[in-house]
Amino acid sequence: MNLGFIKFKEALLQQGLFSIDHIRLLFPAFNTDNLVNWQKAGYILKLRNKWYCFREFLTTTDFSYLVANNIYAPSYISHQEALMYYGLIPEHIVDSVSITTKKTASFQVGNRIYRYYSISPKYFFGYELKEMMVNGLKRNFLMADKEKAVLDLLYIYDFYKTTRDISELRFNELVLENEVDWGKMDNYLGKFNIKTLANRVNLLKKIYDL
Repeated sequence: MNLGFIKFKEALLQQGLFSIDHIRLLFPAFNTDNLVNWQKAGYILKLRNKWYCFREFLTTTDFSYLVANNIYAPSYISHQEALMYYGLIPEHIVDSVSITTKKTASFQVGNRIYRYYSISPKYFFGYELKEMMVNGLKRNFLMADKEKAVLDLLYIYDFYKTTRDISELRFNELVLENEVDWGKMDNYLGKFNIKTLANRVNLLKKIYDL
């Protein structure tokens, strides 16, 4: 490990992940050949399109949230991953799942696949800023709130149409009853203004007697 990398790491370690633009702000004359050499040496990992991270951060709890938000933006974490985050579904979701206004895409970073489902800009709402710590520094990421995560799932996966289909999702009844704001859900449904989506939400309410 040469002194150039030590100085570089000291400057960017708290960021966890960084882009070439971040590097240029700190080191205007930076030679990008260094990035190729440091990748070969195993010091850093290329995430996607000019985004990198220090290899040790791949094992940091929740670090994937930062990766998901940054390598394909604009986007926010939602769908099954957000539902699991809030304890609304029991399954362990291996892949990262986000919503974007760009085209549907997926990327593999390390052992994790980052999936992005395209949605109309008029439906790109209902997310909030979450906070995490990376090496002592507060970092923020965007995640759907509970209500929007439910709607994103039922909107994207429109094959959930019957009582049996929705029951197989195994929603946590206590979280649905005590932590989901159904008034907010109705407000969001009004913004979607899609009858079939409203029907699926009503079926969910009926199944769990909400």
